[in-house]
Amino acid sequence: MQDNAIITATEIDRLIQYLEFFQGPADTFCREVNGYTCEAETILAFRKELYDTGFLIVFDWGAWIREYEIYKDIDGDIEEHIMSADLETLRKLVTSYIRGDRFMEGLFLAVAMNGKIAQVLTRLQQFAYGGTEENES
Repeated sequence: MQDNAIITATEIDRLIQYLEFFQGPADTFCREVNGYTCEAETILAFRKELYDTGFLIVFDWGAWIREYEIYKDIDGDIEEHIMSADLETLRKLVTSYIRGDRFMEGLFLAVAMNGKIAQVLTRLQQFAYGGTEENES
């Protein structure tokens, strides 16, 4: 993982190519293998892309999630917060989901299935194509 890489439109484009998948039916996000739930290959590829683009950042995600409790309830309706979030907040949120998955297996799959990842990608798409200040700097 890069140490807080700058995210450009190129990296955002690489991530938002997964938007259609994450907007699709949740039953395509995983499969059962020998009684275990396994993430679909596309989710595994997306996780790799998060690392390859430098989207994930190094920070104290545990302290951040405690401070911003609205994001702690993964089943809560946070779409409004996500759709108004800046790029740094999105990076911290996704990093928290990835890191949290190490301690609570299935966390990342759960936020994919309940639409949080699609919301983040939709917000990133706004940065890339909406002419927001995030993309103009």
